Amino acid sequence: MSRWSALGNLWATIREIDAGAIRAEAEQPLHIVAVGHDPALAAIDTLAHQGHNRYPLLSRSLTLLSLREAARQTDLLRSADMLILAVDSRIGLTGSDAMALTQIDRLPRPAVLMLLFGERLAATSAPLPPSAAARAVVIPDPDHNSAVRRFAEGFYEHLPATHHLAAARCFPGVRAVYARRLIDSTSMTNAAYALASSLPEQIPILGIPFAAADILVLTKNQAIMVYRLALAYGAPPDFRQRIAEVMPVVGGAFVWRELARTLVGLAPVWGVVPKVGIAYAGTYATGMAAWRWYETGELIPREELVRIVGEAQTIGMAKARELIEQARSTGEATGNTAKEMAGRVADRVGHLVEQARQRSHQTLRRVRHRLPLRRPSASSNDSE
Repeated sequence: MSRWSALGNLWATIREIDAGAIRAEAEQPLHIVAVGHDPALAAIDTLAHQGHNRYPLLSRSLTLLSLREAARQTDLLRSADMLILAVDSRIGLTGSDAMALTQIDRLPRPAVLMLLFGERLAATSAPLPPSAAARAVVIPDPDHNSAVRRFAEGFYEHLPATHHLAAARCFPGVRAVYARRLIDSTSMTNAAYALASSLPEQIPILGIPFAAADILVLTKNQAIMVYRLALAYGAPPDFRQRIAEVMPVVGGAFVWRELARTLVGLAPVWGVVPKVGIAYAGTYATGMAAWRWYETGELIPREELVRIVGEAQTIGMAKARELIEQARSTGEATGNTAKEMAGRVADRVGHLVEQARQRSHQTLRRVRHRLPLRRPSASSNDSE
Protein backbone atom coordinates (compact mmCIF):
# COMPACT_ATOMS: atom_id res chain seq x y z
CA MET A 1 0.00 0.00 0.00
CA SER A 2 1.39 3.42 -0.85
CA ARG A 3 2.15 6.05 1.76
CA TRP A 4 -0.64 8.31 0.58
CA SER A 5 -3.34 5.65 0.62
CA ALA A 6 -2.14 4.59 4.07
CA LEU A 7 -2.48 8.14 5.36
CA GLY A 8 -5.89 8.40 3.73
CA ASN A 9 -7.02 5.30 5.57
CA LEU A 10 -5.57 6.75 8.75
CA TRP A 11 -7.62 9.94 8.40
CA ALA A 12 -10.77 7.95 7.61
CA THR A 13 -10.23 5.93 10.78
CA ILE A 14 -9.49 8.98 12.94
CA ARG A 15 -12.64 10.79 11.76
CA GLU A 16 -14.73 8.05 13.36
CA ILE A 17 -13.43 8.81 16.87
CA ASP A 18 -15.79 10.56 19.28
CA ALA A 19 -13.46 13.38 20.30
CA GLY A 20 -16.30 15.26 22.01
CA ALA A 21 -16.50 12.80 24.91
CA ILE A 22 -12.74 13.00 25.50
CA ARG A 23 -12.84 16.79 25.36
CA ALA A 24 -15.70 16.88 27.88
CA GLU A 25 -13.71 14.62 30.20
CA ALA A 26 -10.69 16.94 29.97
CA GLU A 27 -12.66 20.17 30.43
CA GLN A 28 -14.93 19.08 33.27
CA PRO A 29 -14.75 21.35 36.33
CA LEU A 30 -12.21 20.19 38.89
CA HIS A 31 -11.74 21.51 42.41
CA ILE A 32 -9.00 20.28 44.73
CA VAL A 33 -8.77 21.66 48.27
CA ALA A 34 -5.52 21.40 50.24
CA VAL A 35 -5.82 21.85 54.01
CA GLY A 36 -2.87 22.07 56.40
CA HIS A 37 0.14 24.03 57.61
CA ASP A 38 1.06 27.10 55.61
CA PRO A 39 4.59 25.92 54.60
CA ALA A 40 3.21 22.57 53.54
CA LEU A 41 0.44 24.26 51.55
CA ALA A 42 2.99 26.41 49.74
CA ALA A 43 4.99 23.28 48.88
CA ILE A 44 1.86 21.50 47.58
CA ASP A 45 1.03 24.49 45.41
CA THR A 46 4.56 24.48 43.94
CA LEU A 47 4.57 20.71 43.31
CA ALA A 48 1.14 20.79 41.64
CA HIS A 49 2.17 23.51 39.20
CA GLN A 50 5.82 22.61 38.67
CA GLY A 51 6.66 21.22 35.26
CA HIS A 52 6.37 21.93 31.56
CA ASN A 53 3.63 24.39 30.74
CA ARG A 54 3.84 25.04 27.01
CA TYR A 55 0.21 26.25 26.89
CA PRO A 56 -1.32 28.78 29.31
CA LEU A 57 -3.34 27.42 32.23
CA LEU A 58 -7.01 28.19 31.75
CA SER A 59 -8.24 27.87 35.33
CA ARG A 60 -7.17 27.79 38.95
CA SER A 61 -8.37 24.49 40.40
CA LEU A 62 -6.46 24.32 43.69
CA THR A 63 -7.67 26.06 46.85
CA LEU A 64 -5.27 26.36 49.79
CA LEU A 65 -6.88 26.38 53.23
CA SER A 66 -5.08 26.62 56.56
CA LEU A 67 -6.20 24.46 59.45
CA ARG A 68 -7.41 27.61 61.21
CA GLU A 69 -9.81 28.37 58.34
CA ALA A 70 -11.03 24.83 57.74
CA ALA A 71 -13.64 24.85 60.48
CA ARG A 72 -15.40 27.80 58.80
CA GLN A 73 -15.26 26.29 55.29
CA THR A 74 -17.23 23.07 55.67
CA ASP A 75 -19.27 23.61 52.50
CA LEU A 76 -16.11 24.22 50.48
CA LEU A 77 -14.57 21.00 51.80
CA ARG A 78 -17.69 18.97 51.05
CA SER A 79 -17.84 20.23 47.45
CA ALA A 80 -14.22 19.35 46.62
CA ASP A 81 -13.40 16.57 44.17
CA MET A 82 -10.48 15.60 46.43
CA LEU A 83 -8.91 16.81 49.66
CA ILE A 84 -5.17 17.01 50.33
CA LEU A 85 -4.19 17.04 54.00
CA ALA A 86 -0.81 18.82 53.98
CA VAL A 87 1.24 18.35 57.16
CA ASP A 88 4.63 19.94 57.89
CA SER A 89 6.54 17.30 59.87
CA ARG A 90 8.78 19.99 61.42
CA ILE A 91 5.80 21.78 62.99
CA GLY A 92 3.89 18.69 64.03
CA LEU A 93 0.30 18.58 65.20
CA THR A 94 -1.34 19.96 68.27
CA GLY A 95 -4.24 18.05 69.76
CA SER A 96 -6.72 20.41 68.09
CA ASP A 97 -4.90 20.07 64.74
CA ALA A 98 -5.12 16.28 64.91
CA MET A 99 -8.83 16.46 65.78
CA ALA A 100 -9.48 18.87 62.88
CA LEU A 101 -7.68 16.59 60.41
CA THR A 102 -9.64 13.60 61.71
CA GLN A 103 -12.94 15.39 61.13
CA ILE A 104 -11.88 16.51 57.66
CA ASP A 105 -10.72 13.01 56.78
CA ARG A 106 -14.15 11.65 57.72
CA LEU A 107 -15.90 13.82 55.12
CA PRO A 108 -17.38 11.79 52.23
CA ARG A 109 -14.71 12.98 49.79
CA PRO A 110 -11.56 11.27 48.43
CA ALA A 111 -8.60 12.39 50.54
CA VAL A 112 -4.84 11.88 50.73
CA LEU A 113 -2.46 12.94 53.51
CA MET A 114 0.92 14.31 52.42
CA LEU A 115 3.69 14.56 55.00
CA LEU A 116 6.34 17.07 53.94
CA PHE A 117 9.78 18.24 55.13
CA GLY A 118 10.57 14.95 56.86
CA GLU A 119 9.71 11.28 57.10
CA ARG A 120 8.06 11.43 60.52
CA LEU A 121 6.44 13.93 62.86
CA ALA A 122 8.32 15.72 65.58
CA ALA A 123 8.54 13.81 68.87
CA THR A 124 6.29 16.33 70.62
CA SER A 125 3.57 16.10 67.96
CA ALA A 126 0.16 14.55 68.39
CA PRO A 127 -0.26 11.45 66.16
CA LEU A 128 -1.72 11.57 62.68
CA PRO A 129 -5.30 10.38 62.25
CA PRO A 130 -4.96 6.56 61.88
CA SER A 131 -7.06 6.27 58.70
CA ALA A 132 -5.16 9.10 57.02
CA ALA A 133 -1.75 7.86 58.18
CA ALA A 134 -2.40 4.49 56.53
CA ARG A 135 -2.42 6.14 53.10
CA ALA A 136 0.08 8.91 53.72
CA VAL A 137 2.44 10.09 50.98
CA VAL A 138 5.85 11.03 52.40
CA ILE A 139 7.78 13.81 50.64
CA PRO A 140 10.89 14.43 52.79
CA ASP A 141 12.32 17.17 50.57
CA PRO A 142 9.89 19.09 48.30
CA ASP A 143 12.88 20.46 46.36
CA HIS A 144 14.29 17.03 45.47
CA ASN A 145 14.01 15.77 41.89
CA SER A 146 11.74 12.91 43.00
CA ALA A 147 9.30 15.15 44.88
CA VAL A 148 7.05 15.97 41.91
CA ARG A 149 6.77 12.29 40.96
CA ARG A 150 5.95 11.28 44.56
CA PHE A 151 3.31 13.98 44.73
CA ALA A 152 1.77 13.01 41.37
CA GLU A 153 1.64 9.28 42.11
CA GLY A 154 0.03 9.86 45.50
CA PHE A 155 -2.35 12.37 43.99
CA TYR A 156 -3.53 9.99 41.25
CA GLU A 157 -3.79 7.04 43.61
CA HIS A 158 -6.64 8.72 45.45
CA LEU A 159 -8.26 10.90 42.76
CA PRO A 160 -11.11 9.10 40.92
CA ALA A 161 -10.00 7.90 37.48
CA THR A 162 -12.76 9.92 35.80
CA HIS A 163 -10.87 13.07 36.82
CA HIS A 164 -7.33 12.05 35.86
CA LEU A 165 -7.30 13.76 32.47
CA ALA A 166 -8.85 16.96 33.82
CA ALA A 167 -6.27 16.99 36.62
CA ALA A 168 -3.39 16.70 34.15
CA ARG A 169 -4.82 19.58 32.14
CA CYS A 170 -5.02 21.74 35.28
CA PHE A 171 -1.80 20.76 37.06
CA PRO A 172 1.54 20.57 35.18
CA GLY A 173 3.06 18.71 38.12
CA VAL A 174 1.04 15.54 37.49
CA ARG A 175 1.27 15.46 33.69
CA ALA A 176 4.38 13.29 33.34
CA VAL A 177 2.91 10.54 35.52
CA TYR A 178 -0.38 10.70 33.60
CA ALA A 179 1.45 10.51 30.25
CA ARG A 180 3.58 7.56 31.32
CA ARG A 181 0.58 5.62 32.61
CA LEU A 182 -1.45 6.40 29.49
CA ILE A 183 1.30 5.28 27.10
CA ASP A 184 1.99 2.09 29.05
CA SER A 185 -1.72 1.27 29.32
CA THR A 186 -2.45 1.90 25.62
CA SER A 187 0.62 -0.09 24.54
CA MET A 188 -0.49 -3.05 26.66
CA THR A 189 -4.06 -2.74 25.39
CA ASN A 190 -2.89 -2.87 21.78
CA ALA A 191 -0.55 -5.78 22.54
CA ALA A 192 -3.38 -7.71 24.19
CA TYR A 193 -5.70 -6.96 21.27
CA ALA A 194 -3.08 -8.12 18.79
CA LEU A 195 -2.77 -11.38 20.70
CA ALA A 196 -6.54 -11.85 20.94
CA SER A 197 -6.91 -11.35 17.19
CA SER A 198 -4.08 -13.76 16.34
CA LEU A 199 -6.27 -16.87 16.11
CA PRO A 200 -8.50 -15.73 13.23
CA GLU A 201 -5.48 -14.25 11.43
CA GLN A 202 -3.98 -17.73 11.21
CA ILE A 203 -6.93 -18.87 9.07
CA PRO A 204 -5.81 -18.24 5.46
CA ILE A 205 -9.18 -17.14 4.09
CA LEU A 206 -9.67 -14.64 6.92
CA GLY A 207 -6.08 -13.49 7.40
CA ILE A 208 -6.14 -10.35 5.30
CA PRO A 209 -9.52 -8.96 6.51
CA PHE A 210 -8.61 -9.50 10.15
CA ALA A 211 -5.17 -7.93 9.68
CA ALA A 212 -6.85 -4.85 8.19
CA ALA A 213 -9.37 -4.68 11.04
CA ASP A 214 -6.48 -5.05 13.47
CA ILE A 215 -4.72 -2.02 12.03
CA LEU A 216 -7.87 0.11 12.28
CA VAL A 217 -8.41 -0.74 15.96
CA LEU A 218 -4.76 -0.16 16.89
CA THR A 219 -4.70 3.13 14.96
CA LYS A 220 -7.84 4.37 16.72
CA ASN A 221 -6.32 3.56 20.09
CA GLN A 222 -3.15 5.42 19.15
CA ALA A 223 -5.06 8.47 17.92
CA ILE A 224 -7.10 8.58 21.14
CA MET A 225 -3.86 8.32 23.13
CA VAL A 226 -2.31 11.20 21.19
CA TYR A 227 -5.39 13.39 21.69
CA ARG A 228 -5.46 12.64 25.42
CA LEU A 229 -1.79 13.60 25.67
CA ALA A 230 -2.52 16.86 23.86
CA LEU A 231 -5.38 17.76 26.22
CA ALA A 232 -3.37 16.67 29.27
CA TYR A 233 -0.68 19.18 28.35
CA GLY A 234 -3.19 21.99 27.95
CA ALA A 235 -3.33 22.16 24.15
CA PRO A 236 -6.41 23.72 22.50
CA PRO A 237 -9.07 21.02 22.04
CA ASP A 238 -9.38 21.08 18.22
CA PHE A 239 -9.05 17.36 17.48
CA ARG A 240 -8.04 17.45 13.83
CA GLN A 241 -5.47 20.18 14.43
CA ARG A 242 -3.90 18.30 17.33
CA ILE A 243 -3.58 15.08 15.31
CA ALA A 244 -2.25 16.97 12.29
CA GLU A 245 0.54 18.42 14.45
CA VAL A 246 2.02 14.98 15.04
CA MET A 247 1.02 13.48 11.68
CA PRO A 248 4.67 13.09 10.56
CA VAL A 249 5.19 10.82 13.56
CA VAL A 250 1.80 9.09 13.69
CA GLY A 251 1.68 8.64 9.93
CA GLY A 252 5.19 7.24 9.78
CA ALA A 253 4.47 4.83 12.61
CA PHE A 254 1.26 3.77 10.86
CA VAL A 255 2.99 2.98 7.56
CA TRP A 256 5.85 1.18 9.31
CA ARG A 257 3.45 -0.86 11.45
CA GLU A 258 1.23 -1.67 8.50
CA LEU A 259 4.14 -3.11 6.54
CA ALA A 260 5.50 -5.08 9.49
CA ARG A 261 2.12 -6.41 10.59
CA THR A 262 1.13 -7.43 7.07
CA LEU A 263 4.27 -9.55 6.78
CA VAL A 264 4.08 -11.01 10.27
CA GLY A 265 0.31 -11.28 10.58
CA LEU A 266 0.05 -13.56 7.55
CA ALA A 267 2.86 -15.82 8.76
CA PRO A 268 2.26 -19.14 10.55
CA VAL A 269 1.64 -19.35 14.29
CA TRP A 270 5.30 -18.62 15.10
CA GLY A 271 4.63 -15.05 14.00
CA VAL A 272 2.31 -14.26 16.92
CA VAL A 273 5.04 -13.09 19.32
CA PRO A 274 6.63 -10.63 16.83
CA LYS A 275 3.15 -9.42 15.90
CA VAL A 276 2.26 -8.61 19.50
CA GLY A 277 5.68 -7.03 20.01
CA ILE A 278 5.17 -4.80 16.99
CA ALA A 279 1.76 -3.68 18.25
CA TYR A 280 3.31 -2.73 21.59
CA ALA A 281 6.38 -1.05 20.09
CA GLY A 282 4.47 0.98 17.48
CA THR A 283 2.05 2.28 20.11
CA TYR A 284 4.80 3.04 22.62
CA ALA A 285 6.96 4.90 20.09
CA THR A 286 3.99 6.94 18.87
CA GLY A 287 3.09 7.85 22.44
CA MET A 288 6.63 8.90 23.33
CA ALA A 289 6.91 11.07 20.23
CA ALA A 290 3.56 12.77 20.92
CA TRP A 291 4.48 13.23 24.57
CA ARG A 292 7.70 15.03 23.64
CA TRP A 293 5.87 17.24 21.15
CA TYR A 294 3.12 18.39 23.50
CA GLU A 295 5.51 18.79 26.41
CA THR A 296 8.25 20.82 24.71
CA GLY A 297 7.20 21.41 21.09
CA GLU A 298 10.07 19.27 19.80
CA LEU A 299 9.94 16.29 17.46
CA ILE A 300 12.07 13.34 18.50
CA PRO A 301 15.06 12.99 16.13
CA ARG A 302 14.83 10.01 13.81
CA GLU A 303 17.85 8.30 15.40
CA GLU A 304 16.35 8.55 18.87
CA LEU A 305 12.97 7.37 17.60
CA VAL A 306 14.62 4.31 16.05
CA ARG A 307 16.29 3.58 19.39
CA ILE A 308 12.96 3.97 21.23
CA VAL A 309 11.24 1.65 18.77
CA GLY A 310 13.99 -0.95 19.21
CA GLU A 311 13.77 -0.82 23.00
CA ALA A 312 9.97 -0.87 22.90
CA GLN A 313 9.96 -3.87 20.58
CA THR A 314 12.23 -5.78 22.98
CA ILE A 315 9.85 -4.94 25.83
CA GLY A 316 6.90 -5.80 23.61
CA MET A 317 8.33 -9.24 22.81
CA ALA A 318 8.70 -9.94 26.53
CA LYS A 319 5.15 -8.70 27.17
CA ALA A 320 3.91 -10.89 24.32
CA ARG A 321 5.45 -14.00 25.85
CA GLU A 322 3.92 -13.09 29.22
CA LEU A 323 0.48 -12.62 27.67
CA ILE A 324 0.73 -15.87 25.71
CA GLU A 325 1.82 -17.75 28.85
CA GLN A 326 -1.07 -16.23 30.80
CA ALA A 327 -3.50 -17.20 28.03
CA ARG A 328 -2.08 -20.73 27.96
CA SER A 329 -2.33 -21.05 31.75
CA THR A 330 -5.86 -19.72 31.73
CA GLY A 331 -6.82 -22.15 28.97
CA GLU A 332 -5.36 -25.11 30.86
CA ALA A 333 -7.10 -24.05 34.07
CA THR A 334 -10.50 -23.60 32.50
CA GLY A 335 -10.53 -27.00 30.76
CA ASN A 336 -14.02 -27.47 29.37
CA THR A 337 -14.53 -23.72 29.32
CA ALA A 338 -11.64 -23.40 26.89
CA LYS A 339 -13.21 -26.08 24.69
CA GLU A 340 -16.50 -24.23 24.77
CA MET A 341 -14.72 -21.00 23.82
CA ALA A 342 -12.96 -22.79 20.98
CA GLY A 343 -16.31 -24.08 19.79
CA ARG A 344 -17.77 -20.58 19.86
CA VAL A 345 -14.78 -19.29 17.95
CA ALA A 346 -15.24 -22.02 15.34
CA ASP A 347 -18.94 -21.14 15.03
CA ARG A 348 -18.05 -17.49 14.68
CA VAL A 349 -15.47 -18.23 12.02
CA GLY A 350 -17.98 -20.33 10.12
CA HIS A 351 -20.49 -17.50 10.31
CA LEU A 352 -17.91 -15.03 9.01
CA VAL A 353 -17.00 -17.34 6.17
CA GLU A 354 -20.65 -17.67 5.20
CA GLN A 355 -21.07 -13.88 5.36
CA ALA A 356 -18.01 -13.44 3.17
CA ARG A 357 -19.37 -15.97 0.66
CA GLN A 358 -22.73 -14.18 0.51
CA ARG A 359 -21.06 -10.80 0.09
CA SER A 360 -18.94 -12.14 -2.74
CA HIS A 361 -22.06 -13.40 -4.54
CA GLN A 362 -23.80 -10.07 -4.03
CA THR A 363 -20.77 -8.20 -5.33
CA LEU A 364 -20.61 -10.46 -8.38
CA ARG A 365 -24.27 -9.83 -9.16
CA ARG A 366 -23.80 -6.04 -8.84
CA VAL A 367 -20.80 -6.17 -11.14
CA ARG A 368 -22.76 -8.14 -13.72
CA HIS A 369 -25.59 -5.61 -13.65
CA ARG A 370 -23.14 -2.75 -14.22
CA LEU A 371 -21.48 -4.40 -17.26
CA PRO A 372 -22.61 -2.92 -20.60
CA LEU A 373 -24.90 -5.16 -22.63
CA ARG A 374 -23.11 -6.75 -25.57
CA ARG A 375 -24.87 -6.50 -28.89
CA PRO A 376 -25.41 -9.88 -30.52
CA SER A 377 -23.32 -10.40 -33.64
CA ALA A 378 -24.87 -10.87 -37.08
CA SER A 379 -23.85 -14.50 -37.15
CA SER A 380 -25.56 -15.12 -33.86
CA ASN A 381 -28.74 -13.47 -35.17
CA ASP A 382 -28.70 -15.65 -38.28
CA SER A 383 -28.19 -18.74 -36.25
CA GLU A 384 -31.10 -17.85 -34.04
